[in-house]
Amino acid sequence: MIFDYAIKVTDIAIVFATIAGPILAIQAQKMLENHRAIRERRNSIFRTLMATRAAMLSVAHVEALNAIPVDFYGENNNLREINETWKLYLDHHTLNVTTSDVWMEKRLSLFHDILHLISVYLGYRFTRSQIARDIYSPQAHSDLENEQTIIRRGLVKLFNMEISLPMAVTEFPATADDESLANQRDIQKAILEVLEGRRPLPVTNVPDAIG
Repeated sequence: MIFDYAIKVTDIAIVFATIAGPILAIQAQKMLENHRAIRERRNSIFRTLMATRAAMLSVAHVEALNAIPVDFYGENNNLREINETWKLYLDHHTLNVTTSDVWMEKRLSLFHDILHLISVYLGYRFTRSQIARDIYSPQAHSDLENEQTIIRRGLVKLFNMEISLPMAVTEFPATADDESLANQRDIQKAILEVLEGRRPLPVTNVPDAIG
């Protein structure tokens, strides 16, 4: 009786392993793929932020920043710290203050904090000073961004009628003499009479050059 019971338990275990084995393998594969996809998205965000440190107004930079709360969502301490620092960075941009050197310095400091925390989480060995210092930024790009900012702000103020375009009249058109004015009136009168059908339009018959 004991022997038969042992055989039956073994048979059930074999059947269960035969059925559950492929299912568990598929689930494990999906978990690995999901983990790999999440890590790739996080690495992509980090690479984009590092590559656009000198172009913080670019679309790619802003999109990468906005993706942090989604792709770095989690309950472990490192992920929470990344999101808390991101919130501090966001709050700094919503302050109703005039942009100044102090504001810009704080903005960069918070941004470097985010990059450093992400780099540590992803296993990179960048120091915070490396992230803040080691960057290639041509002066021409910086000048272009500053000029675009100045132009954009100027246009906004102009359309809001906060400023006006300065204009200086250098000369007035010469006054037309009486004869010129009379000629212009005659021409306008003749055109009007033709359009109203009160004067025929002269037509010259030109022989066909081909014929």
